[in-house]
Amino acid sequence: MIWIHLALTEAMLLADLEQDTVDFVPNFDNSQKEPSLLPARLPTLLLNGSSGIAVGMATNIPPHNLGELVDVLCALIHNPEATLQELLEYMPGPDFPTGGLIMGNIGILEAYRTGRGRVTVRGKTDVEVLDSRTKRAAIIIKEIPYQTNKSALVEKIAELVENKSLDGISDIRDESDRSGMRIVIELKRGSDPLIVLNNLYRLTSLQSGFSCNMVGILDGQPKLMGLRELLQAFLDFRCSVIERRARFKLSQAQERRHIVEGIVVGLDNIDGVIRIVREASSNAAASAGLRNEYNLSEKQAEAILDMNLRRLTLLERKKFVDESKSLMEQISKLEELLSSKKHILQVIEQEAIELKNKFSSPRRSMLEDSDSGQLEDIDVIPNEEMLLVLSEKGYVKRMKPNTFNLQNRGTIGKSIGKLRVNDAMSDFIVCRAHDHILYFSDKGIVYSARAYKIPECTRTAAGTPLIQILSLTDGERITSVIPVSDFAGDQFLLMLTMNGYVKKVSLSSFSSIRSTGIIAIQLVPGDELKWVRCCTNDDLVAMASQNGMVTLTSCETIRAQGRNTRGAVAMRLKGEDKIASMDIIPAAIRKDLEMVTEANPSSKRLSGPWLLFLSESGFGKRVPLSSFRASPLNRVGLIGYKFSAEDRLAAVFVVGFSLAEDGESDEQVVLVSQSGTANRIKVRDVSIQSRYARGVILMRLDHTGKIQSASLISATDTDPEEETASEAAAVHGQVSLGASA
Repeated sequence: MIWIHLALTEAMLLADLEQDTVDFVPNFDNSQKEPSLLPARLPTLLLNGSSGIAVGMATNIPPHNLGELVDVLCALIHNPEATLQELLEYMPGPDFPTGGLIMGNIGILEAYRTGRGRVTVRGKTDVEVLDSRTKRAAIIIKEIPYQTNKSALVEKIAELVENKSLDGISDIRDESDRSGMRIVIELKRGSDPLIVLNNLYRLTSLQSGFSCNMVGILDGQPKLMGLRELLQAFLDFRCSVIERRARFKLSQAQERRHIVEGIVVGLDNIDGVIRIVREASSNAAASAGLRNEYNLSEKQAEAILDMNLRRLTLLERKKFVDESKSLMEQISKLEELLSSKKHILQVIEQEAIELKNKFSSPRRSMLEDSDSGQLEDIDVIPNEEMLLVLSEKGYVKRMKPNTFNLQNRGTIGKSIGKLRVNDAMSDFIVCRAHDHILYFSDKGIVYSARAYKIPECTRTAAGTPLIQILSLTDGERITSVIPVSDFAGDQFLLMLTMNGYVKKVSLSSFSSIRSTGIIAIQLVPGDELKWVRCCTNDDLVAMASQNGMVTLTSCETIRAQGRNTRGAVAMRLKGEDKIASMDIIPAAIRKDLEMVTEANPSSKRLSGPWLLFLSESGFGKRVPLSSFRASPLNRVGLIGYKFSAEDRLAAVFVVGFSLAEDGESDEQVVLVSQSGTANRIKVRDVSIQSRYARGVILMRLDHTGKIQSASLISATDTDPEEETASEAAAVHGQVSLGASA
């Protein structure tokens, strides 16, 4: 570890020091000269942080992650006009060597914008059960905030317990060793670990604040700077270092080439050189004779006189000629480098990336989406199932899952609640209170908030404006909502735009989303993000157009991309046809389908799973999934629904995940009309038909407009005769349609 630190110090601070890259000044007693500053390859003020007090001023800069610092530096090189939000995509905040949790990003944004801000850092803890019978537990402290003394922390906790300022603790001991930190705080029986932990955060330095005061010396003057200004100042300094180093190397190369050219002249005229040297009375006379005879400089003549006899061979002459060519190439490259600032910036980027590849390490401090140092709401809210309803005008409401009763096919349905004037339903999903809800907007931006943060209301309430929960811009609409309980590494989000672009992004890329949102997909002008689904590489994706064309594509064939990309063409659309819906076919269903097809090809036409088609006019049908074949992206697909002239496809779902004893679907579908009327029916009541059939009526829409939203839920725990749906399982999929649907 010490060797790594020394190697990093030498590579980052001391490289090129002897190549006239910085100015040297006399030391304190004028006996030697020392560099006025070091030719750092990375901004060490940001990398290592800095803290100091001077007369009338002070500085306090937090440390950052080396890899992220290189990334943000390269981003500024490629885009000098990058905004602070774009830079935060690469370096979201400080990274303290002691780890810990950074609570919220408001202080980070303020510090990076103005140079001053307060970052709240909390120690990392776990709760372990010591005795399951007596339900005794212990709080384990694994990481502490930056610049917090561990011994002082343990003493402070013991003092609070002794003074009875901190209740619920029976013992505290330090079990830290070379493998890591471990402070064990045993709790009394019946003590709530969350309450004790909250008091530790409130009364001790287990939670502390780092006050950023980013003052640096710029052009000899102290200056308060934000992140972008600090990075730009470093780039200007680094450009100067690269330019001075290049001029130094150029001067050396030119001098050496001048000497080599003289030696080659001497070797070409070796007989004359020997004669002049033999006839000369002294070294000075020999040097003068060579200069006069062959038009050489004094340095060239001295170099010839200093040569040994063994270097007079033909082989040695070839070496000098090759060296001269090499020096010419080096001089040409150095002159080209000095002629363009773009080339200098490329060198800066290359050298920074070399340091990243050799010395970077994973981030230690994790960012938490919380601005409070007290007990979180999530710690006291039960993780119960709930319904979320979203309207076209951007209103959202949370309701209990037993709000809607099970109904029969062909009924009008029950109103989903009061709506604003000229408003319509957009999305309807089932989730749990602790889920992260990812809100994807039509502009390709994703926002995140816990489900419980949406106020609970009754069916007749109008809901809460999303603008009060999310930082939406003017005219921005939420088009897709995804509940996530765990950001698994093998999970992906599949995004589909209205104009047919599809993209797969790792779900873990959305585990940390700023309150102002982050980019989910780059959109071409006129396009909008419409559908987002969770998937794995083993799943299939079914995509359907408004005219009823369907394609099945393996998710594995869709290349995973970063967030800031556009994606690939999903489906070849004819005429004015547009994408209508998509759904995911899980790997388990896909394998069962392949096994049934191989074992009994004749029975595959009616058995599940099926594609459930829903039209805007309230019709629907089931088509066996085996009636369709998998195909690559950018294909027309097969016809899945033959519509009348005035009808279009509203949604398509894969059904057959939950089967009853008779082999029929045990799922239910919730249909919501434009006026807000909801109808919940059994999927088994929907007829199984061919790809060309028109289907059966599912919901009468005489006075309620068209189908606006549809959601599929499983009801394996619900008795078919019960009216309530309080035991309904989680949503398999949901679809949101535009107001024009």
